[in-house]
Amino acid sequence: MADTPDTLLNYILELDVRTPTADANTSYLRAAVAVVKPKTGVSTGTLTKVISATAAAALTDNTDIAQLFAAGMEWVYVLPSDDLDIDDALANTSERFKTVLISSDFTESDLENLDVGAFTGVVAAPFTTQAKAKAFAALQNHSAWLNATVTTKGANMFYTWGEFLSATQWNNNQYISLPKDDGITNLAVAKSLFEDRISFALTSEDYGPRLAFFGVGGQAIIAPYVTEELMNNLQAAALRYLNLNRPQYTLVQAKLLEKALNKDAQTRYVDTGLLTYARVEITLVKSNYEGTVSVSIPEPSALWRLVGILTQEAFNG
Repeated sequence: MADTPDTLLNYILELDVRTPTADANTSYLRAAVAVVKPKTGVSTGTLTKVISATAAAALTDNTDIAQLFAAGMEWVYVLPSDDLDIDDALANTSERFKTVLISSDFTESDLENLDVGAFTGVVAAPFTTQAKAKAFAALQNHSAWLNATVTTKGANMFYTWGEFLSATQWNNNQYISLPKDDGITNLAVAKSLFEDRISFALTSEDYGPRLAFFGVGGQAIIAPYVTEELMNNLQAAALRYLNLNRPQYTLVQAKLLEKALNKDAQTRYVDTGLLTYARVEITLVKSNYEGTVSVSIPEPSALWRLVGILTQEAFNG
């Protein structure tokens, strides 16, 4: 029997079906490019998607990438390059990604010549010198990792990013266990790195190496990702509402759209604890058929340390 509506029911109440638009595709926010030195004979300047450390090993001798897969990532783009003049490689690809990870194949001198062109996503790199790491970490959307020993290379940085990007929710990854001892054990050094907003692993005698700070541009690591995801989802929610409801240009309809967008943001970001608030306001300008939207959110943050006073109270027995 044909899958068609009953004639009588269609006669009584005839309805047009309006299919809602899908959510925004934000999967690119979890995609990363690993920049490495190439194996002999491997072409440079082209992104290649790999699904295992073994596949990556066909392109590079770099060992940092293996930690991405160890931490749970299912794939990563590998960019073999002889230097860090990578603006053309990032611009001349149709692939979408938010993160560029510079491997330990490159020196701090190489990083001084880093050129990512118009790329506005997050760029992370490992350092062995605190002053240079501090300068890099201070730049917007830059994340610097300090390891005090060259033997561990970028292992902990890549593992931490692998945990972050492979998770189903945005987490700051506070104090996760890491695979290598980066040689940072001194409390004064740890405090100094925290003040400089440099990402690092602190090794404890009892707990081993743990992530002690993870940030980007002086912010919590989740900040640029949550902000961009929220923007994309609000745009998709607006499209979905306008497509389904086809509202008139009236203040009442604008407030209904505003209510719908606030509900979407509340459910996705406030109720889940990523943000403490998200406010959307829509105003209309007479007869120009445009609405003005104002979106206000706080900076996404994380609680990394607790500093206080232990008070020994007098015994009154």
